[in-house]
Amino acid sequence: MSRAAAIVGALVWLAPATIVAEGLSGFAELRVHGHTGVEGEPFQVIERIRPEMSAELGTRLSLTVGIEMAFSQGRSLQKEVRRTLGESDLGPVLETAQCTWPEEENRFLGISRAEDYLAVERLYLDWYLPRADLRLGRQAVHWGSAMMVNPTDPFPEVLLAEPWRERSGVNALRATIPFGEDHDVQILLGSNDALDAVRLAARGTMNVGLADISLVGAYRQESDSGLMGVDLRGTAVVGYWLEASGHFDTEGWSEEVAVGIDYSWPVLDGLVVRGQYYRHGAGQAHATASTTAGRLTDAIQMPTCAAGAQPLGGPAEADPFAPFFGGRDYAMLMLQQGVTPDLALNALAVQNLGDGSALVVPTVSWSATGWLEVSVAAQIPFSSWGGGGELHRRPGSLVLTAPTAVGPVSVDMSGLVPSATFIVWSRVSF
Repeated sequence: MSRAAAIVGALVWLAPATIVAEGLSGFAELRVHGHTGVEGEPFQVIERIRPEMSAELGTRLSLTVGIEMAFSQGRSLQKEVRRTLGESDLGPVLETAQCTWPEEENRFLGISRAEDYLAVERLYLDWYLPRADLRLGRQAVHWGSAMMVNPTDPFPEVLLAEPWRERSGVNALRATIPFGEDHDVQILLGSNDALDAVRLAARGTMNVGLADISLVGAYRQESDSGLMGVDLRGTAVVGYWLEASGHFDTEGWSEEVAVGIDYSWPVLDGLVVRGQYYRHGAGQAHATASTTAGRLTDAIQMPTCAAGAQPLGGPAEADPFAPFFGGRDYAMLMLQQGVTPDLALNALAVQNLGDGSALVVPTVSWSATGWLEVSVAAQIPFSSWGGGGELHRRPGSLVLTAPTAVGPVSVDMSGLVPSATFIVWSRVSF
């Protein structure tokens, strides 16, 4: 968010104490990440606080404001990409082109402006009318019933690698119109953060017996893309879901499907098993190394060079709705075992059925008190078959090829991707 938005949120936050005390909640979090198999700094420490305030402005009107402040020290992808390129054969080319990298004013915290660490993540009004509920402002929008990925979600996000993160806010006016006791229609009119592109979406849900079925349609102007889909979730001995959509953009149509089941057993404090097959029709059967390396550079700020030179190529326009997975066919499994009301074990596994690469994310969570939670997690890539692929890199396989005046130059970026990541985090809720 911009500094102006942050200031607006801060002003709302500084409401009278009598109002703030009515609906103040949130958390403060400390995370430590340790990466193995990387070059450069292996550790990163992150501090985050996210307060949220809700206030009743009338009998049918309420305001919600959520602000996030976060700082990070240690490993930074921006710094590591800069180091890797500078130490490679591309280093002299960047030096000849008089390329300068962006520098933060506070190098320890990696910040220069308020928006580098402060953002208004939620800022919306709720208006409850007799025949509809309206929500206007920056809000979370999440549609779909499938596990981990949602083909019918017009604003997709996958939090597999960041289970602590909340969904990003969407600027929109959303109307929820109920029909009877079990049916409703949601209509959304929104925009991107620059407020120069329209987003339209609609979802109608009907309950039939023990199942809910939804029809979804959406259009996003900034990427000239959209989708049409169906979402079915119900129970018949086991829980089941089928979520499928057709996506269209300037390159044509592609399908996206997620189908799965879940079941629970009364083991200790409860055992839940979920399994799912996921197909991403626009994906590649075997994700290429250059694609993975390109994603690393897409996530950073590139250097500015003299006379408009671009030894790393022109800046690519990132698709805000690009899929998280680059492959085509996946199997997904989730296990949730409650040991006691305060202790839980979770494991999430993703298997790329094309190249054999896989990722498992085990987590142990302990609710020490009603306000303190401590978790330990790992992200462990491996290959069930083959020598590596999208989810599990093979040594020396991540290569970025940059076009330069003297011809293509290849840079090995394997040292940027960890062979495993271990995370310890604690969260204090208030």
